[in-house]
Amino acid sequence: MPFAPRPPRGSPYMAGAFGIPIPPKGDINMEDYRANSLNQPMRFRDVLKSGKTIVGTAIALASVPAARITATLGFDWVFIDAEHTPMGPETLIELIKTVNYYSEGAMAPVVRLPTHGSVVPLIPQPIEANNIDQCNPTSPFRHEWIAWALDAGAAGIILPHTETAEQARKVVNAARFAPHGDRSFPPFAQTYGYTDGTPEGVSLLDMWSNNAAVIMQLESAEAVKNAAEICAVPGVDAIMIGTGDLRLSMRLPFGFDGAEPEFLSAIETIENEAKKNNLPLVGFALGPPAVEAKLKRGYQMLMVSADMIALIAGQSGGLGMARSVITDFKKADTKKVEGVKGHGAGKPVVNGQ
Repeated sequence: MPFAPRPPRGSPYMAGAFGIPIPPKGDINMEDYRANSLNQPMRFRDVLKSGKTIVGTAIALASVPAARITATLGFDWVFIDAEHTPMGPETLIELIKTVNYYSEGAMAPVVRLPTHGSVVPLIPQPIEANNIDQCNPTSPFRHEWIAWALDAGAAGIILPHTETAEQARKVVNAARFAPHGDRSFPPFAQTYGYTDGTPEGVSLLDMWSNNAAVIMQLESAEAVKNAAEICAVPGVDAIMIGTGDLRLSMRLPFGFDGAEPEFLSAIETIENEAKKNNLPLVGFALGPPAVEAKLKRGYQMLMVSADMIALIAGQSGGLGMARSVITDFKKADTKKVEGVKGHGAGKPVVNGQ
């Protein structure tokens, strides 16, 4: 192990004083998978290959101070949502590094990217009424968000709205260095001589290619149709199902679950194809029934909370508790006053009687 085991994380006394529960140890010791440097991605592909269940939360707030707290809580991994949380690359990089540094390399930052990439126009074309596509179809695939996340030390990337095997192949190609792909070397991602150390016999490029996971999110009727081909793409490490968008794509009432036969069949199709290819399944599981249901279906990567949900629950819970106590106190006080008024009514009170 490149790092010595760290001392106890916190003080049970202070946690007790503030009523903060300390969760039990998990199914896996993530510290065993730390890289040589906190500036490098942990060996997250090895974590997935272990078959152990890993429990995560989500960062939905583009807040570095909030991420510092999340990173110390002991989750195995954290889902950074750059798709539905507006943020620039600088903020994303700070969030990734904050998780790596404040968790001391024991929590895997996994980023859901906002896009697969873009197409670079090779030949400028004038805008014409009958030609809204300004990009040459032979233009190269840009992968700036993939590069920014992985160069910063993300342990994995999730590509939303994956619908074809060709999309999956392009992402894998952009995420791995030659001979496994065409990722461009990042000359300023490490402090050379200080943060670029690797295990014996492993090059810096091998470390990058071997450690970070590539996860495809399937969430449309088209993705269901192509699930077998997508899951069979070499280099894909896990599969996430976006149930809400899948239902919308299938023109079903919005929700994250449902009992419609066509919806259940779509979910089962994706899950079965993932299992055929030994790909772990990723999913939200909010509450005990959802966690148990996901475990029964063979999910390995669970998201059981989110910073925004925890903020809402914690703040509103405190408010509800206080108002309930105040209400009960006033009721008790009213009864006490009424009892005093009714006791010996019309008689002088002597010695408290």
